[in-house]
Amino acid sequence: MSSLDEIKNLLDGTLNPESLEDNLELYEMAESIYGREVLEQMGVEAPERPSESIVQPNGDAKHEVEMPIVPIAPPDPIPETPKSRRWGLFVFTTIAISLILTNLVVGYGSFIPLCDEPDSETNCEDKLILSEIANYQSPNSWTETMELELIEIGILVFLFGIMLFSLRKK
Repeated sequence: MSSLDEIKNLLDGTLNPESLEDNLELYEMAESIYGREVLEQMGVEAPERPSESIVQPNGDAKHEVEMPIVPIAPPDPIPETPKSRRWGLFVFTTIAISLILTNLVVGYGSFIPLCDEPDSETNCEDKLILSEIANYQSPNSWTETMELELIEIGILVFLFGIMLFSLRKK
């Protein structure tokens, strides 16, 4: 009997139980269709199943070779990138600190005349007050050099902190 006829008989329910015991594929089909309990009630025993190892033919030879399953090697570790400093941030903070210290010690008014001195009754000094920078043309925005203000101290401390942070390696 051909395999197609056996499958038709299995689906019709007219297949002989002995042919199920001899053919593993037919038994598995019958088990998925009818269930294992029904087959056991009919007295059909499961055929022996082959081992789970991989069997591959070896070229033109008449014997088969069992290939072992090769374990997968762990991936190579990712190399660490060399640590570098943040030089752009360091240069920026150095320039900003030098500008603030130049204003504190020498004053911008000694380099660039930004105050409207001829129009006012008070003389403009050399140092620009950073908290009054928006109104830089007024004489009240200028003071004598070497007079520290709270905002200048805060900005300098902040910039020194950023400068030290930029020297740290990534």
